[in-house]
Amino acid sequence: MTSNFFKKNGFQIFKYAVYLSVFTNVFLFLRKDIAAATHRFGGDFSMSQIFEAYTNTIDTAAWVILLILFELETYVIPKDKMTRELSLFFRTIMIGCFLVIFSSFLGYVEGVKWLNGYEKTSINNICEVAGQSWMVELRDFKIIEQKTCDKLAKGTVFFKHKTKSVYTDDHFLKETNWLAGIDVANSLTWLLIVFLLELDVLLRQKIKLSLAYKKLTLILKNILYLILLFCAVYWGVYGDFLEFWDAFLWIIAFVFIELNLLNWGKVDG
Repeated sequence: MTSNFFKKNGFQIFKYAVYLSVFTNVFLFLRKDIAAATHRFGGDFSMSQIFEAYTNTIDTAAWVILLILFELETYVIPKDKMTRELSLFFRTIMIGCFLVIFSSFLGYVEGVKWLNGYEKTSINNICEVAGQSWMVELRDFKIIEQKTCDKLAKGTVFFKHKTKSVYTDDHFLKETNWLAGIDVANSLTWLLIVFLLELDVLLRQKIKLSLAYKKLTLILKNILYLILLFCAVYWGVYGDFLEFWDAFLWIIAFVFIELNLLNWGKVDG
């Protein structure tokens, strides 16, 4: 009986396991953001800087809510049970999530701007500033300790942030700038995907979609998902495992939503 259950429901179990995994990543990113905020902001930042300080956490949380709403609307709730009032309720929450995600996108942009605040220093050895912060990447900082300071640097030129006592070298600064640019590209791509998904849902509720429209959106989505895949691979090579794993899981999660829409569309042809 157990075997038959998994054969019948294996796909759904796998799907919801992926959903649960992206949900748990919210707490993993929160831990990273808290640690990074201590170095970047010294634990003292204004309300307007919350999105910049906790960009990954807020962004992921908003995406989890969106994912749940898309799953409810395209799979769990039958199409004939989707009342106008319920649809309006979903749209309202989705707009709120979209605004949060857009604010997170601006937070990623601010991260790039923050990196532009590094200035070349005259020090020749990072051990000269033991006790200060060292940036490995935008959300990975270490304390420069006297015993291990000589192992931190990989470059030959050192930089200090003009507003904080945070140091790095030319190697890590270059890599972090690339990673921060990937953050921006990834966030913008997801914004475009959720816009196309929401447009699909709204149109399918009102009209029968033409074959030309379906082909066009399929091409656009394939291009966008390829960009996301590139971002995930880049994080896997140059970033850390959490960023790669999170990006990979989100691609899978939204492929499930795409499959929901595909099956949803069969109802109305």
